[in-house]
Amino acid sequence: MKGWSKIRVRVLGVAAGGGFPQWNCACPNCSGVRDGDIKLKPMLQSSLAISANDRDWYLINAGPDVSRQIETFSDLHAGPGIRETPLAGVILTDAELDHSIGLLSLREGSHLTIFGTETVRKCLHTAFPVFPMLKNYCSWEWQSLNPECKERIGDTSEGSLLIETIPVSRKPPLYAKSNNESSEEIWEVGLLLQNERSGKCVAYFPTLDTMTPEIESALHKADILLVDGTFWSEDELVALGATKRNARDMGHLPISGTSGIIESLTSFSAERKILIHINNSNPILKKGSEEANLLEQQGIEIAYEGMELEV
Repeated sequence: MKGWSKIRVRVLGVAAGGGFPQWNCACPNCSGVRDGDIKLKPMLQSSLAISANDRDWYLINAGPDVSRQIETFSDLHAGPGIRETPLAGVILTDAELDHSIGLLSLREGSHLTIFGTETVRKCLHTAFPVFPMLKNYCSWEWQSLNPECKERIGDTSEGSLLIETIPVSRKPPLYAKSNNESSEEIWEVGLLLQNERSGKCVAYFPTLDTMTPEIESALHKADILLVDGTFWSEDELVALGATKRNARDMGHLPISGTSGIIESLTSFSAERKILIHINNSNPILKKGSEEANLLEQQGIEIAYEGMELEV
């Protein structure tokens, strides 16, 4: 289609919280990557970069790896001015430390726009007071995302990006649980990232604890799905002796099993179906594993750092 700019999406990180290997973990995967197993590759924590004009870039979530992620992608490098940067803002799906603590590392920026829900805004002013901490370092503009409407980002003359937020979970971050936040508030959202001119879109749901009608509707609209690949099985960490909580208890649908991600994805007609936010314990991290091969047979991809998508 002529006359419209493509939306570019770059995968900056793939791993779930803690990265891969996780510093305090001696599971077979983490031990294997430390021992030099060529079938295992270290990974940074999950994040995306997105642009509607190849000039202004927005991060989707900013975790502890944000500085390293920026350095891995030349389009995000500073210049040509001494303090000039193409980073225009950050879009937050929630207030989890793994997705928001990187805002502190971006304090040198002269001006950034931060997008998120009102629940996230309140949390980052109180329970985890990022914005009060940053006020003497840089200028920030907050832009609220409302599940009731779409937000437009970018210059319409060059092509613009529409963001639609889809409620995912009412589960607050662990650090906020004692603050008497209302259980009616939406703490986590998924995103529909749509090219306004072409109508095509990417769905980004790094966490999924259930398939609601709203989530299903959003996934049916998308041409590319980037969805929760945290755990292969329901009892993955329980079997390793790492925790007593299973995948769903931790807010994630497992990839395998009844009503798991594989089964759920069969009903969607998207051109590409990609798993992201992968925990260090997940066997799909090992190239050529039985689980990774099964995904390939199902036409489901595993995200990798440097993967580029366009709509």
